[in-house]
Amino acid sequence: MNWKGISTNLREASLLSVINLLSKHDDERVYALALFTSNDGANVSMAANTEEGYQAHLAAEAEDEIYYRWAPAEWVVEGWDRAAFSRVNALLAQQDKSDFDSYFDNLIEAMTTALAAVKETLGEQLADVTAFVTVTDSDAAEGIENVSAARNNAADLAGRFLRRFG
Repeated sequence: MNWKGISTNLREASLLSVINLLSKHDDERVYALALFTSNDGANVSMAANTEEGYQAHLAAEAEDEIYYRWAPAEWVVEGWDRAAFSRVNALLAQQDKSDFDSYFDNLIEAMTTALAAVKETLGEQLADVTAFVTVTDSDAAEGIENVSAARNNAADLAGRFLRRFG
């Protein structure tokens, strides 16, 4: 498997996508950013939420505040900049998935590392943005989110995220 090439493409796509996101939402405060995949690991996409979008959602539907704050499927920006990820998703489609557990572990690692590179490159611009990796509709999502958030965020930011349910 060509994980070096996938990782490089994923870092580049993620950085481009975040730069575009920050430019498009420059009048809002992005507080969370996630790379996500599904249980089959077929592709990678990005989601983000802003304080303004979160508050607007709560004003319309004052339901589970914690869920809406941290569930990428409910965020104002989901599947952001799909074109930026087309190359990496094409590379993923070509990968041998016969040892799926190994494939999936490598994918989660590549996604986590890509977010770390984005946060490092953009520094202060993302200092207050919680970045994590997730898997849609997966029992493993919370564990993957927690590990990636702990790796990709300053201790205080990661700590708030890790305590989100308790």
